[in-house]
Amino acid sequence: MNTRFARGVGLVSALICGTAASADFTFQGLDYRIAETNAVEGDFNWTVEIYVLLNEDERLDAVAGDGINDKRLATSGYFYQNPFGGPTSADINPLLYGNFPSLQYDSWVTIGAMDSTGYPYDNNAILDIGIDWSNFEDNGGDVYSDNGLWFITPKDSQGSPMLFTNQNCEEKYGALVARVTVFGQDENVYLGALFQGKDNLDQTWQATGEITILYSSITDCNENGVEDACDISNGSSSDDNGNGIPDECEFPDCNGNGIDDYLDILKGFSEDCNGNDIPDECEMADGDCNDNGILDACETFDDCNDNGIPDECETFNDCNDNGIPDECEDLQDWDGNGVPDACEGLVAYNVDNGTGYGSLVDAISDAEDDVEIWVEATYADGLSEIDFRGAAVDVVLLGGGSPTADVQMANGASLHVGSSSELAGITSDTEGTATVMSDMHLHADNVTVARDSSLNLDAVHIMLGSIDQRMGSELALDAPTVLVAGPWTCAAGSTVYSDNVTSNGDMTGTFDLFGSMSNNGDLRATDDVLITQNLTNNGLVAIHRGVLYVFGDLTNNGTILGEVDGGPGIRGGNGPAQGDGMRVEGNYNVGEDASIYLAHENWRLAVGGNFNVAITDNTRFDMSVATLDLVGHTGQDPQQFESMSADLGNTEDGLNPATSCALPIGTIRINSGAIVEVVDGVDNDCAGLVADVTYTQNLVIEVGGELRTNGYIIYTSNFENLGSVDNPDDIIIINPPVLGDLNGDGLVDVIDLLIVVADWGNCNGTCDSDLNNDGTVDVLDLLTLIANWTP
Repeated sequence: MNTRFARGVGLVSALICGTAASADFTFQGLDYRIAETNAVEGDFNWTVEIYVLLNEDERLDAVAGDGINDKRLATSGYFYQNPFGGPTSADINPLLYGNFPSLQYDSWVTIGAMDSTGYPYDNNAILDIGIDWSNFEDNGGDVYSDNGLWFITPKDSQGSPMLFTNQNCEEKYGALVARVTVFGQDENVYLGALFQGKDNLDQTWQATGEITILYSSITDCNENGVEDACDISNGSSSDDNGNGIPDECEFPDCNGNGIDDYLDILKGFSEDCNGNDIPDECEMADGDCNDNGILDACETFDDCNDNGIPDECETFNDCNDNGIPDECEDLQDWDGNGVPDACEGLVAYNVDNGTGYGSLVDAISDAEDDVEIWVEATYADGLSEIDFRGAAVDVVLLGGGSPTADVQMANGASLHVGSSSELAGITSDTEGTATVMSDMHLHADNVTVARDSSLNLDAVHIMLGSIDQRMGSELALDAPTVLVAGPWTCAAGSTVYSDNVTSNGDMTGTFDLFGSMSNNGDLRATDDVLITQNLTNNGLVAIHRGVLYVFGDLTNNGTILGEVDGGPGIRGGNGPAQGDGMRVEGNYNVGEDASIYLAHENWRLAVGGNFNVAITDNTRFDMSVATLDLVGHTGQDPQQFESMSADLGNTEDGLNPATSCALPIGTIRINSGAIVEVVDGVDNDCAGLVADVTYTQNLVIEVGGELRTNGYIIYTSNFENLGSVDNPDDIIIINPPVLGDLNGDGLVDVIDLLIVVADWGNCNGTCDSDLNNDGTVDVLDLLTLIANWTP
């Protein structure tokens, strides 16, 4: 649950109903260390210190029980109590240790300080209210309270955490809250309570926590009387493989030199070229076929048939004397005469009529439409041009691609390249549809799709350089992964079909994309752009004019910019038209390091799903004059709106995007039929406050629209409500008074604390000290006052 500590109103309910949000980042739980064993005469006993774990720059002020979160310090055995001690560390006088050494092991509670001097702090200012210590002190029994606490004020230094070493030999920062001695090796100690303090921004946090501690035997494989984990931590034992077991208790030694194989490799005594943690000399007998002293798995050698054996260890034939073993080439024998065609000078083959050719040009020129032509791999790799010359034939390159070839396709033609192919360029015909496909990878430096024509690219992975789509062109990129590295220009009427395309270059123009897109470069929309699924932006999206339609989710990790176009054309230099911007049917997700700049009153962002913005730097966000339309859609009920600004109060500064920690929006409109719920899933405000708020110049709820504030504040200059809002009080106009200032001096300090103590108990009539108006002045009112303490 998120609660606001910043404006007084609602603070008491926040302290009653749940933990302050900052506790999620401050309170890290409880930890302990066993300080002594059998320090007191008698049965087996052990002394344990319990700590609240905090960050170094935070503090603890109170340990309380309030009826909802009871406070209990308990043991299944019994606590040792020294007659010269007392229930808190303030009762422990270190001057008595010389005559009564067992006083050091008395059982007591504290905040930080270990004795009456305040050690290791300057003084001990601990106080307690509402706790019955008799069972603890007289019987060594439990401490329990449902309306009491021990505490210090936020100005006392002893609430700051100290560095300590826990039971697992780890250094942590924590505030000591109890030191107790327990009789019985099999007994346990339990502490559970409500804790309160201040974080590094001086904001109050609350959290509940509990811990159960057992005295257990240690793990000691080397039998030196020290826990193995501590042996490793303090350096008396090594653990080179990081498995938590001292090396002296285990290690492999394949070469029999008495040294752990891992250390052999780490110290350079043995090589491990294949990284399998086995010294190479232990694998050499079966792994060095050419006897060169290097494991076959670790050297680079020719292995044309990919059988893992160096070619020099095998015998091959080479009928065409090209230096490549025959079995490593795809040597065809199209005419079936028993001689590879490459040895006869044939490089192309018409599958339909069984004729071989000395060039691809001859094969295409002699072919009818719809026939299949095979092309020998080595020949294809050296081509500078593949021109279909208007023939609707199917060409199959029996190998890779043709990295130097510019391909001129024809209407109805197809080119099938090898599993790993590169082409210099692909150009469609001036009409109709052509297809280029690969069994695996398809790479091309540039692609051109002519006006009113179509080009289909089909592979498992497509990587392209530049793309030029002319007016009315269609480009299908049929692959699970598509990457475009260079510039991509889309003229009016351009259409792209791709399940998921990634653009790393500059994409400019207007287009319809049927699928999803990831933009890692610059995407500049010069008119309407349509993306039917998801858009992920990791670069720049600049909207010069028109609307960017995204029918799925828009995830922005980069920058989205509404850029006023300086021309040419009628609209050039006049700014966006009314309603230009973005329309996102799904969720609008924005990362912390992203940016949104829609700095014109005509820009409009319409969102049908959740508005999730994690930006924390107000210099990365400017929608201060733009409109956010929350339109809703089927299946998104309610749609969530992220509250983003720090609570600056009822001030015009909150509507200024230059104000630190403010992320204002010009107009927020909840459309008819939309149900909008305000949430605070991200701590957007740079002030580190408990709950974010919203600033908007205009808040409009249309007829049939519904706003659920969910307890979060919205500040607005103009509020037009034609629909419904669950809690109109959350749309705040005035500043509430400072809660806890009982004497009216504008401060919450020790004077106000004394007033609460003086009024302690049931109220007859109205009590100013009853801050939560429950008829009783008790620990809840005291915690409220401490939470609002004036620095």
